[in-house]
Amino acid sequence: MNKERNFYKNTYHHLYNRGANKSLIFYERENYLYFLRRMKFYSNKYKIKILSYCLMPNHFHIFLKQTTDEFSITLFISSLLNSYVKSINHKYEHSGTLFESKTKNKHLEDETYFVWIIKYILENPVKTHLVDNICDWEFSNAKDLIGLRKGNLTDAKYVESFFHSRESMIKFLMNKKIKVVYDF
Repeated sequence: MNKERNFYKNTYHHLYNRGANKSLIFYERENYLYFLRRMKFYSNKYKIKILSYCLMPNHFHIFLKQTTDEFSITLFISSLLNSYVKSINHKYEHSGTLFESKTKNKHLEDETYFVWIIKYILENPVKTHLVDNICDWEFSNAKDLIGLRKGNLTDAKYVESFFHSRESMIKFLMNKKIKVVYDF
């Protein structure tokens, strides 16, 4: 039985999924960039506010806000993943599923938790020893939030509003790794 998704206006969600059998979902740099372009396209189309994201070789995390009742996060994520899977299957002459299962969702209601989920998402490449620092990973919005890159997928000012100040956000995000908040 599927549990209720609670996708409605002004709700916040952490979405995540990984490759079938924990396999890669991104094979080369262009795959990551294509996924990000599609994420930008569908977030605009379905009025989804992307707050934080990290694309890893075999999984992804997206923290987002649904801004309207007109479109659901379901439309956003299904369009994004269908588009991506079709592209990968075509490019690499694959068939079938790329992802392990239905995209998982954590509905977040406690705003004090938002800073922790952002930190958790951005620290994924550090925890898996791909990089030493969150800003070293190209396929997250860490550089955008810290101010090292001017990305157009997330609204850094909006994310900053979850913190006491820009300086406190940078200090918090740049601190060492945190413990896993919840297990996937």
